[in-house]
Amino acid sequence: MNLPIKVNEREKRFLIIGGIIALLIISFYIFSWYGDTKKSVKDFSDARLFMLQKQIEKISGKDNIQKRLAAVSQELERQEKTLLGGNTPPVAAAALQRFLKDTAASLQIEIKLERTLNPVDTQFYLGIPVEIGFTSYTRELKELLLKLRKSPLLLNVSEIQVRVTNISKPEEVYATLVVTGFIKKTEEKEAAGKESKNDT
Repeated sequence: MNLPIKVNEREKRFLIIGGIIALLIISFYIFSWYGDTKKSVKDFSDARLFMLQKQIEKISGKDNIQKRLAAVSQELERQEKTLLGGNTPPVAAAALQRFLKDTAASLQIEIKLERTLNPVDTQFYLGIPVEIGFTSYTRELKELLLKLRKSPLLLNVSEIQVRVTNISKPEEVYATLVVTGFIKKTEEKEAAGKESKNDT
């Protein structure tokens, strides 16, 4: 190595050592800067990735909530189609009585007793019970109960009483059924139910 100025061997070694030290210091700072920059970039990338995952979870969670809400709405709509027609208990009871008469008539059963009972207050609906009495054979009674079970309306046979009318013909019976249908409960319907209970 030839220098433009003349230096002795001692000064030359000093300059070389100083240059090496300077290179080491510069390399150290460059390495530190590179490490800090790499860490900052990684932290930033991790933060962005975390935020992106959270956003994806929110979006997917929102989609799941919307799907569940749509399913509940469809189920509610399907359930409401099984309710009795009519906006008040008397109208609904009349509709249920007609349905029971038509169903019994399809089996050649003549209803001899009809009575509307007081509405029953449930959590979300009003139960509209109707009592019917008729004479039939046990086979027709079984078919009537099966028809009520398969009915498109939401019906509940809450009470049944059967007695034999002729001991010599035990298959012939007199049956009394309490069949309950349902309507949506509103404040007006709830008030109507309470008034009918107070009248009895």
